[in-house]
Amino acid sequence: MTDIKVIYKEASKETVENLIGNFSKTIEDLYKKVVEDISLLKELNEDVPQLLRLAVELRMDMRFILIDLMTSLRGSLNGTYTFEKCYHIKNLEGIRVEGCRLLLGHGEEREGAVWTKLGCELRHEYQRFERSKYAQVYEQLVALYDKVSTQLRAVMTTNEERKSRNLTYHYDDDLYKVYKQLVKVKDKGEDDPMKCVIPWMDTLLWIQVLCDTIEYVEALQGNTFSKVTGFHHFQINVIKQDFYKRMVSEFSKNDQLKEVLGKVLKDIDSIDWAAKEKDKLGRLGDWLGENALKQDKPKTIKDMKDLMNVYLLVEMSFADMACVMRAFMNAGSDIEYPLTFRRLLVSKVSTLGYLVGYNDAEKGNALWTFIQKAVPTDAAKLKTEAAEIRIELESLLKQENVKRRALYVHYLDRDTNESNVLRILESVEGIDLLIEINAYSTFIKIMGRIRKFLKSLMAEFAIRVDKTRKASNIKMRVQIKRLRQLLKDPKCPAELRISFNKTLYQMENFF
Repeated sequence: MTDIKVIYKEASKETVENLIGNFSKTIEDLYKKVVEDISLLKELNEDVPQLLRLAVELRMDMRFILIDLMTSLRGSLNGTYTFEKCYHIKNLEGIRVEGCRLLLGHGEEREGAVWTKLGCELRHEYQRFERSKYAQVYEQLVALYDKVSTQLRAVMTTNEERKSRNLTYHYDDDLYKVYKQLVKVKDKGEDDPMKCVIPWMDTLLWIQVLCDTIEYVEALQGNTFSKVTGFHHFQINVIKQDFYKRMVSEFSKNDQLKEVLGKVLKDIDSIDWAAKEKDKLGRLGDWLGENALKQDKPKTIKDMKDLMNVYLLVEMSFADMACVMRAFMNAGSDIEYPLTFRRLLVSKVSTLGYLVGYNDAEKGNALWTFIQKAVPTDAAKLKTEAAEIRIELESLLKQENVKRRALYVHYLDRDTNESNVLRILESVEGIDLLIEINAYSTFIKIMGRIRKFLKSLMAEFAIRVDKTRKASNIKMRVQIKRLRQLLKDPKCPAELRISFNKTLYQMENFF
């Protein structure tokens, strides 16, 4: 895979390093504000105006999204390898899509979206105070809301970006689609994503200005509450933070780990190879489906395509997790550690879900089911190993982790149409590092075993294909000879004879 197009061509290494450091400081400051907003929300009385409540909650959400954006921006700027930069750029796109859904709703629930509700409350307050001394103030607030709404529409994500978000967070049954997304991101380079992210961040900042102004206006009317630090209500566990930092320190001393992570991301030719082979097999299978009789469609083509699909999933999962580990080791503020670490679980659960199905209903169409069917009936040793691998994979896919994965990638709760931000923060705060690290070690081992198994299965296919091909070639030559004789029939139109003879000549050369 060739290098990604570079942004900041004019920027020196020192400038980029300063930018990375400034992001860390901004993330830290924003997180303190998020914690303060959480405490304010917990202390609001029931009689506090809905407008004030919505403004504080929305401000907290926007600050969190900015933190998530800047965490991925730091990952991209810190990235050394092409795949690594692409991984973080894809996350930037995913964050934008989720942010738009949180603000403007998703599917049929757009009328109940938080941005719409805020606008309705603002206009209601404006009408209520139309003849009071606050009329002009609310009129200006409505005008600011309308201005930000226009800005928000200008930075809305496209349908293509929404599809890309699904591939980033969920993968796909067809891993070639995920690969094509990666290539598209690489070809676009860093310039296009940054052109989208910067105005999006600007819009989030304007939303905060609006929310701050609403809070100020409400305070003028006596709708206020005591300002608190918020840290007695919520904070990332200090002991866990110390453990994060000590773990990173140990990782940083481990030259072997750094070498392995670098090798995974530097040498990703296996991803290119598996993707191209899968695509080639897919196109051959499609052609046979349209042009060959049923008995001439070798099952091996489909089996090899399924094998390459799983191989590609394993390779991309390895590479994604290597990106997360490097970003974790480069974290520059306390909140970055758990926010980055959560993406390991997203990658792990998504991989397991496609391999064995998220639930019983999906098992029949899971990728590993196709692999088990592809194992030749007389290959007893491979059949036993495939069954053993399935049992181990299913034991790793715990339903509580499936729910956590869904929480970690959705800012908006699809069932309640409410923000998930507070739940995300509470969940990452509860991550048990020792348990998670052990779980990832087990996951990496089974992925390694799958790699070896797929290579053994591929070798088995190769032996059988070679035997079948030799027999098929003899049969095909006989068929070509027979067709040539038929074409010599005087009743055969000359145009058809010439055209078909060319086809037969090509087929003869092929076989």
